Amino acid sequence: MKPLRLYYPWLSTLGALALVGWQAGLTYPGLMVIDGWPPLLRDPASLGYGAAILVLLAGFDLWRFACAKARCRERLQQYERQIGELFDSKRELGTRARTFSDHADKLKMFISERLLETIEYDEKFLHFKNIASEVRHNGVISYDKAQTALAQAQQDCDPVARRQYQEAADSLLYLWDLLDLSTTDNLALYVANRIYDCEEHYFQSMLNPEALDGPFRPTFMMSQALRRALLPICEDADVLGLNDDWPKRGVYRDDKFHIRLSNDSELLGKENHMVLMIENLLNNALFYSRQKGYKGRYSQVAIQLGQQDGQVMLRVYNRGPHIDEDERDKIYQLGFSSRRVREHHGKGLGLYFVNEIVKGFEGSIEFENIANRARDFHFSIKLTSGEILQRDVACTDVGGKLMCREGDEAAPLSKRVDWSLPAPIASVEVGVGAGRKPQLISDLSASEDRTHLDQDNERMPRWVIELRNRKRSATLRFAPLDLRGVEFRVRLPNAGSRLDQED
Repeated sequence: MKPLRLYYPWLSTLGALALVGWQAGLTYPGLMVIDGWPPLLRDPASLGYGAAILVLLAGFDLWRFACAKARCRERLQQYERQIGELFDSKRELGTRARTFSDHADKLKMFISERLLETIEYDEKFLHFKNIASEVRHNGVISYDKAQTALAQAQQDCDPVARRQYQEAADSLLYLWDLLDLSTTDNLALYVANRIYDCEEHYFQSMLNPEALDGPFRPTFMMSQALRRALLPICEDADVLGLNDDWPKRGVYRDDKFHIRLSNDSELLGKENHMVLMIENLLNNALFYSRQKGYKGRYSQVAIQLGQQDGQVMLRVYNRGPHIDEDERDKIYQLGFSSRRVREHHGKGLGLYFVNEIVKGFEGSIEFENIANRARDFHFSIKLTSGEILQRDVACTDVGGKLMCREGDEAAPLSKRVDWSLPAPIASVEVGVGAGRKPQLISDLSASEDRTHLDQDNERMPRWVIELRNRKRSATLRFAPLDLRGVEFRVRLPNAGSRLDQED
């Protein structure tokens, strides 16, 4: 900053001294020689001009003094503002320092809590691993005895009991494989090594088909692994057809599951590893689909098993909260769980096992958050009286939930639309959007009640219609279904694709 300059009134001072000397010379000529002065200066009347010039010089000095005073006052105010800003900045820095100090303390407490939880979890996991290792080491003889007894029991019994003994033997072997997995340091590598062993036997069987006659089977059918994973958690195995041999194609459903088998395939490796992977996916799906706000009459877990380009494709969809993007990679980590339900915290093992087993099979896993979509519906309702009624319904997403309104945009939103009709319904035609073939509900009779789900999306139906016919009237209820949820997609190379790769 440029320093201020202070001016001494030299002009007026020197002018005053000159005027005094001039007057003294005129008053006392003996004091100084005035003969050499100009005639104007020797004239006493000229002193008035000198006084006037002195006044002008004094005024000029006063003006310079006033300007300097104003500059000093402005600079002083500027200094006062800077000092005030400095104190304000100091107070703000102090406040921010205290705030950051509080945040740092909270962060340290959070890190300490998470660290303690991690240490406790690692200790529990290592403890569990040590226990499993000890059980496996000391249970070899018991396992062999139980398997021998079950094998002998199967020889002298009826077919029903033989099947029960075989299921018991399979369950015992499954438990043994779980102990193997729980004692290994690298699940993916362990599973991959078992697949490589099976791959060698599989290639030998391709060269010599008689090699498959032994008890060891290097391959398994994916549908059977799915069947075994469903048996412990389904309510009625007969409804899903689990007690019979599954065909390669078919649709099975109950209150919990909607299953579509579009194709089956043969995989290398241990079937029990795949059963564990599918079990964890299904248990995770069932947990979220039964949560408050997502549980519903039509909130089934949708499973689709198929094959494409040498890969087995397993898709599992469930209603429930979406997975945040910042948790996309965390959900597969050991110990991480997004479950925050009262008195129910996840252990962070399910999706970890799923991911490790998928990596061991050299496959891939991904998920997609499923959201609701706004749609327009057109209804053509034919009554038994011959009258045809036309209705339009618009569905829109409100806060993540689907709401619908009939007619124009001024109509109120509601969860469903109900119509009371003056005659029984003969048929209903439902059109969804433009360019899509309408769905027809026909062959309706009087006094018949029928529920019709969206047939274009059987795995994830988007709407439902409930019809009630009476002798002289009918009611029709239309409701859009909440589809918010998550779909996991698993891709695994089948046995044939591995053979092609080797070739």
